[in-house]
Amino acid sequence: MRLPSFLLRAVVLVALAVPTLAQAGSYLRVVSWNLRHEGWTDEQTYLDDAKQLWNQYGANSTSNNGCDLVFLQEVMNTSVMPALAQAMTQVSGVSWSYAQTPLVGRSSYKEIYAVLYRTDTVSLLSSTVYSDPSDLFEREPQIVKVRHTPTGADYTFINWHAIWGTATERDVEVRHIDTVFKSVQDGSGSDQDVILVGDHNMACTATSWAELAALSPAVSCRLDVLTTLNHSGGFVSAYDHFWMQNTYVTEFSSAGRDYVSNTLDFATRLSDHAPVYLTLYSSSDTD
Repeated sequence: MRLPSFLLRAVVLVALAVPTLAQAGSYLRVVSWNLRHEGWTDEQTYLDDAKQLWNQYGANSTSNNGCDLVFLQEVMNTSVMPALAQAMTQVSGVSWSYAQTPLVGRSSYKEIYAVLYRTDTVSLLSSTVYSDPSDLFEREPQIVKVRHTPTGADYTFINWHAIWGTATERDVEVRHIDTVFKSVQDGSGSDQDVILVGDHNMACTATSWAELAALSPAVSCRLDVLTTLNHSGGFVSAYDHFWMQNTYVTEFSSAGRDYVSNTLDFATRLSDHAPVYLTLYSSSDTD
């Protein structure tokens, strides 16, 4: 039986309007946050941290909240991540898991890097610590490979908390981060989407970044806003960034500082850094 012409046209229009799975696009919502000595006696605000991460993603209170992937600095002991993953699951209503490094640092002061992820949208492919035989870094970075399961897009993140020390020490470390970036990218024949995240203790306009920016294809900073907070709740320094190669990370959509409703309360109880966010949009793996 042949369909009437008007009905046939309607069926064709509906079919064209509904994308196939291969064409369906999706956002990967990423956060990076220095938690400020999380796990020390007066820094165990796991539920409030989870509420900030889940409810305040985006630049303002009306943003479309919720995130998929979180990179953390200044995790101080191995009890933090189980508690934070549990709090995220409680707040969001979806399951979260994590991977963490051993304590890292050349002195008696050491920190853990960690990645926290939604198990329904992110698949963790690997988490390692960068090999630093020349001891160039106070805290050698965490290298994390993930897959955004709705689209199959793969990304490699370099999670790095730069030395504080002196201005000279900071300059030396930042001038060496290009070797990490290039090594990570050269080490993967299939995934060229490499993104540097973390607390870098230096504005991305500083000349110390010249070596990283000069890599080919060019590496650029996609976030340059004040992110650290003083004791009065004022924003003072632009230390938390996302660096990437625009040629490869074509999925980039937006980046910014997460919304903080009360900066003084935030700085007093949670951290002296606001979280920063990165949104990546894809419909398939572009590598």
